[in-house]
Amino acid sequence: MSITQRIKGRGAIKTSLAGISLCLLASAASAATPLLNFEFNEGKGTTTTESVGQLIGVFGSGMIVSEAGSPSAAASDKSVGLNIGSPTGNGFLVVDDSTNPMLAFPTNQAFTIEAWVKMDPTDLRAYEGIGAYGGSYKMGLANGQLLFTLYGIVDITSGYNVPLDDAWHHVASVWEPGVGVTFYADGALITAVAETRYPRAYGNNFLTIGAEGLGGNAIQASIDRFRIHKAALTIDQLDSVAKTPKALLADTLVAYNFNEASLPYANAAAAARPAYDRSLPTWTTNTPSGKTNDTALNFASGQYVTVDDSSMKMALDQADPSFTLQAWVKFAGTPASRMVFFFNNGPGGAISFSVNSDRTVFVTTLGILDANSKAVVPDDGGWHHIAVVHENGKEIRYYVDGILGDTRAYTGGVIFTRTQTSFTLGSEPGGGLQFVGSLDRLKISSGVLTPEQLDTWPIPGVQPGSPTLSIATMEMITWPTTPAGYSLQSSTDLGDPKTWTNVTNTPALGGSGKFILVPPTQSKVFYRLFKP
Repeated sequence: MSITQRIKGRGAIKTSLAGISLCLLASAASAATPLLNFEFNEGKGTTTTESVGQLIGVFGSGMIVSEAGSPSAAASDKSVGLNIGSPTGNGFLVVDDSTNPMLAFPTNQAFTIEAWVKMDPTDLRAYEGIGAYGGSYKMGLANGQLLFTLYGIVDITSGYNVPLDDAWHHVASVWEPGVGVTFYADGALITAVAETRYPRAYGNNFLTIGAEGLGGNAIQASIDRFRIHKAALTIDQLDSVAKTPKALLADTLVAYNFNEASLPYANAAAAARPAYDRSLPTWTTNTPSGKTNDTALNFASGQYVTVDDSSMKMALDQADPSFTLQAWVKFAGTPASRMVFFFNNGPGGAISFSVNSDRTVFVTTLGILDANSKAVVPDDGGWHHIAVVHENGKEIRYYVDGILGDTRAYTGGVIFTRTQTSFTLGSEPGGGLQFVGSLDRLKISSGVLTPEQLDTWPIPGVQPGSPTLSIATMEMITWPTTPAGYSLQSSTDLGDPKTWTNVTNTPALGGSGKFILVPPTQSKVFYRLFKP
């Protein structure tokens, strides 16, 4: 985190940047009402609760559930349900095969994919994956018809539609390079289709269960006893008898029985290859405050949080749709595209909060304006506080670390006719415009907050103090020891972009805190405290 409390330079420069922002800013138009406050301090589990309306955010799609039913109907036998009852759910399982990959066998290798599936009777999806690997091969469905795909080469259809009868059915595809694919359903031969082309080279080493790949096209069904064998199995070797699962073969690479009560699911074959929900963000103890028991959320590609807001706690004032969005963010480098970490397309006000590919703060009044800015989040590896204040009928103001970075005129207001009853954190719904980085203390208010009301201090309410300078034979720069964890940085230019350099002198301890001594020079030097 980079936060400048006060800058003191050689000569008579004693300017508070927070004071500068106040000078540039007109007085606040109205009081603000807190709507959402995500502190992300749970530190474990797969849900997070905000403190204003007690809304619960569910990590990931929320569309992967352990189910008691199974083909065998045994009391201890379970299965996994994917997107049951949801025509738009995108839940699926991912297996990382990157270390000593075993599923990336040569493209002239025969193999078999088989599974038990129970289709959701309401399923109307056009394309669904049962199992896919590396962007090279898959078994799946097209409008309910079983097919085998060599990605980028050919879709091989079977002519068999998996029934939507809420019953378990066994499906299998046996691939023999130079020959083709043989399809089986419920222990019977369906058809053999000739195909002499070979799978293409692997693009990654991820197996997806219940989707066509990392991009999705997830299935709306329950799955059990998913297996891949490094051999062309015969009909009698297939695991197609519901009540008596077949023993694993020497050529069985992965076998998922989904008997665990919750994620991840274990591979019953020899290699440790857990199947997990890729859409779950993870907890981190790297936070702006650095305090014990303080945690934040870290998002990687495909990870997000879904928050049910059917009670419409996230509701701006339609008569005065002013709002304040603020959060602490930490992300590396220059993103490939804009990254959204708050997206609400509901009747309480359609808005999203994001950072652009050039690291500038960005807000969208959905359906009206993508409102970019010139307020840049420094690329220094630290935490930064960002905020957007919309004063209805007048303007949008953008802040970084409590400093006004940009203002743009705006009179477009906010749309209140959207109908989604949930909002997302970490991406748009379904994983679009993914935020890759860490997020903490996300707060949404109805109305306008002034700069001094923003949550800009790393430890809430605790100012770390300011470096001070005394000129004698040597110049002394001092700063408090509490709160801890701050380093001293210097700069000779406060223009944009700002460049700060770590002061490498080892500080000493004195009566008022830490201090260093430096020889005087003719040039101006500015100092700040920095928390990495």
